[in-house]
Amino acid sequence: MRVILVDDENLALSRLNKLLVEREDCEVIGSFLKAEEAIEQIKQHLPDLVFMDIEMPGMNGIEATERIHEVSPRTEVIFTTAYNEHALTAYGLEVLDYIMKPVTRNRLDKTMKMYQRRAVPAPMDVIEDTAERGTLIRCLGMLQVQLHPNEAPKHLKFRTTKIRELFAYLLHHRNKPIKRDTLLELLWPELDERRGITNLHSGIHRLRGMLNEFMGEDRISVRYQQFGYILETGELRIDAEEWESRLNRLPSLSPSTLAEHRYVSDQYEGKYFGEGDYAWAELERQRLHALWQNHALKLAQYYIESGHPNEALMLYHQMQQFDPMMEEVSLSLMKLYDRLGNKEPVVAQYHQLAAALQQEAGVDLGPEVESWYQEWKTRNI
Repeated sequence: MRVILVDDENLALSRLNKLLVEREDCEVIGSFLKAEEAIEQIKQHLPDLVFMDIEMPGMNGIEATERIHEVSPRTEVIFTTAYNEHALTAYGLEVLDYIMKPVTRNRLDKTMKMYQRRAVPAPMDVIEDTAERGTLIRCLGMLQVQLHPNEAPKHLKFRTTKIRELFAYLLHHRNKPIKRDTLLELLWPELDERRGITNLHSGIHRLRGMLNEFMGEDRISVRYQQFGYILETGELRIDAEEWESRLNRLPSLSPSTLAEHRYVSDQYEGKYFGEGDYAWAELERQRLHALWQNHALKLAQYYIESGHPNEALMLYHQMQQFDPMMEEVSLSLMKLYDRLGNKEPVVAQYHQLAAALQQEAGVDLGPEVESWYQEWKTRNI
């Protein structure tokens, strides 16, 4: 592997160069005392690894690493520093490792093994086995992760609500780079740029640590890219994505396909990022919910026509839990209870809808519901 070294101390450069030259798998193609000079060579030669000091005059290691990610995205950076590595991780940069000075042979071996594990592609049988495990991220309703098909989904324990939203936003835009300024405006609009960047780097670091601990770096990763970050989901499955795909593949409703249709309907367990109520997710939330709602209405009507009114009642009430002010659903419930000869639920549905509309929107019942109910009331009460 081809390596470049950057450190403002000649002694540190010489020591690290000696350790790397001893290895048969390394070729040191450049040593630099200034990061500015190293950047040009990195851009030209695209090395596999860069060992980078943090505190240097001029461009420091943090700034240089951001530039390296821009000019040579596949180059891995390793910090060599006299500072505490746990404090440095708060910067949230995408680096392979932190090595405390003075660098020892044993510590260097550990880092190189880490690089080899990341650089060597996994065998095909391992990739297939990962897919078969079927790790699933749930976005419909509560944000959860299901590591294996036979295990119950688990909640991700985020340190703060900001980190939760950071993950949700990156997941919403998964496998696409998101500009740093976009994240700052979304999460810390009240802070100046410097404080916002500090919070973002810290949040990215905490998010990486949590995801790696919970799912492993081979399944999901947050990487720095193009003045921003990208959440790479790899082979992970997303429930909203899979649910919509199943819905689109459904055959026409018939007695033989009814169970399949009901299964897909039941897989919709809540609105997209429903517990977060994020404004940026509203369009997708409405789109997915409209798909489910239209399908549920057709399914409920099919149940009624095929002589299964109780199944239709269950679907209508499910829709009503999501949208208490949806007049079409309330009216369908009133008509169905009337067909079943149950007067009290008809009255209850009417008053429940009227109260919800007044409390939540300050509006009266629509003319269709009001007209039908008054006619029904004349006949039955």
